[in-house]
Amino acid sequence: MRSVLAVAASLAAMAAVAAVPAAAQTPDFYQHWGDGRAEISSYRVIQPRYGEARQGYGVLIFVTEDVNRSTYVKVESPTPEAERAYSLKLNSVLKFGTGIYDYSVMTSVFSEVEPPAGGSAFQPLRVTLTSQEWCGHVFEEVAVRDGALRGSLYSYFESEGRQRYELEQPADLALEDHLLIRIRELRGEHLAQGEQRPVSLLPSLWEYRLRQGPRALVEGVLGKGYEQRIEVGERSFEAVPWRWEVGPRRKMVWVEKAYPHRILAWEDSDGGRGELIETVREPYWDLKRNRDAIYRERLGLP
Repeated sequence: MRSVLAVAASLAAMAAVAAVPAAAQTPDFYQHWGDGRAEISSYRVIQPRYGEARQGYGVLIFVTEDVNRSTYVKVESPTPEAERAYSLKLNSVLKFGTGIYDYSVMTSVFSEVEPPAGGSAFQPLRVTLTSQEWCGHVFEEVAVRDGALRGSLYSYFESEGRQRYELEQPADLALEDHLLIRIRELRGEHLAQGEQRPVSLLPSLWEYRLRQGPRALVEGVLGKGYEQRIEVGERSFEAVPWRWEVGPRRKMVWVEKAYPHRILAWEDSDGGRGELIETVREPYWDLKRNRDAIYRERLGLP
């Protein structure tokens, strides 16, 4: 696979050329995603930490569910339709070791499928992160409501402690954690090939864990490249590259051209990367018996 910096440079050059979007029919979202199953994809991951590259694995779990429009919590009781938001949820799992101890990280992203009045599909609702390692654990939440991003942080570490913060929501808001939903373009194009768009971006909550800086929006650029063939493991895919900048950091993500546009691979300028192992579509919440461990084998997970 071409390096992230080389592809980023080529994307920047292509941005000056007007692109004509490919005429492709987007399959019905509800027919594919409303079948009562989740999409589960596993990845080989290299995660930099403490100045060294760590081998690990990741899992991206995409599934639809209703959440309460007031609390953004999953609906599990009789609730009027007007109080529900039909959402696409992404649970992003990251596991890797550092010397004697390991990290376990999960980020959850909730995105509203149906556009609110005057809005577009897949508006971000809420992002949460939990991070556990042997020193302690951290929980962080950001909710997007009433024109603001409202955040809460609960940390084991004294330098962070307990915090609440609020950021004004700009018109060009993008949440980095939410981009893995947005760039899949599950209900039509978000950008044309070769197009770049400035965004006010909130870096991923995991990135804040690594750098532990103050929460703030960063002016950046989101770009969509042109179709290319890439090698992932021993397989070849037609893919569309996406690029975004978060301050000095750059990230590339390759999305499968064919619907449902799976996340195939990623690289970032810090040395992190991941590549697809396997995908299954199953109701994973029912696969909890010992015999269901066969699905972990299919996904190549330890």
